[in-house]
Amino acid sequence: MIERELLETALSATSEGVIIASIGANDQPSKIIYTNKAVETLTGYDSQSLVGSDCNLMTRLTSDTTVTEQEITAALQAGESIHYIKQSNTKSGDFFWNDLCISPVLNNNTLTHFICVLHNINEQVLYQEKIELQNSLLEKKNSQLDNMATHDFLTQLYNRRLFDRELKRLCAFHQRYQTPLSLAFLDIDYFKEYNDFYGHSAGDDALRLVANQINDDFSREADICARYGGEEFVVLSASDSDESTFLKHVDAVRLRIEELAIPHEKSKTSDVITVSAGIYVGVPMRGVSPTYFTEEADRAMYEAKHGGRNQVAVARQMRLISG
Repeated sequence: MIERELLETALSATSEGVIIASIGANDQPSKIIYTNKAVETLTGYDSQSLVGSDCNLMTRLTSDTTVTEQEITAALQAGESIHYIKQSNTKSGDFFWNDLCISPVLNNNTLTHFICVLHNINEQVLYQEKIELQNSLLEKKNSQLDNMATHDFLTQLYNRRLFDRELKRLCAFHQRYQTPLSLAFLDIDYFKEYNDFYGHSAGDDALRLVANQINDDFSREADICARYGGEEFVVLSASDSDESTFLKHVDAVRLRIEELAIPHEKSKTSDVITVSAGIYVGVPMRGVSPTYFTEEADRAMYEAKHGGRNQVAVARQMRLISG
């Protein structure tokens, strides 16, 4: 058997805190019978104040953990060690992350004592938190980059790149299943004159207001709103597959934009900002480029411009709804 002096020398030399405690009989609290120097270093409590104390060590070891005192006792009585991590307080009121291992001491198969080994893992936890923070920042940065790649910086609508990609994808899908797809082209009337008169900062504000209105009115999962360029916006919808329904929806947006009452002294159509729009509704045709949709809606939008502006035109039939 190892000599007591050698055992104490070894325990004093280790950087791991070691506590040996008795198991209290008849619901009596456990008592600490031994602590090594590392415990003093970790906790700030000296051995004299700890050894022989009547505090229920088991209760303290399970405070603020998911491990219960009953679970630890059951494991020890079964001759098994139990391992977990908790925050432990020091005498000065600080805390440290404690990697605990509690092992049983059996005498004739009867649990009489337990040994608790404490290991300060502050550095590991801080390192892990640093890694998690860096990963979180990286994810946020990647999300920002993804947003920049797919969204218009000024209006926060989708950008033309994303729109073109989705138009191609949806045209292929709707062509396969022979279902209609709807596209609207909206353009702010006399926007160059607005910018020249009110300034580009006011122009940017106006673009944001118009974009928000379009986005609010086409906010369904099957709607895609994008800034196509300059003062032009597009709406791609798989929700309004009926031409008359889509026409009414787009015209309602046109009216709500007019009701925003953004002053426009240089407009020849109204004293507030208005939009002209063109729509196209149809089943994508095999072998025809998806740009056919934008070309037809754009052509209809110019018919609305030529018809007096602040109205919606339908491709081919060119039916007009005037404000």
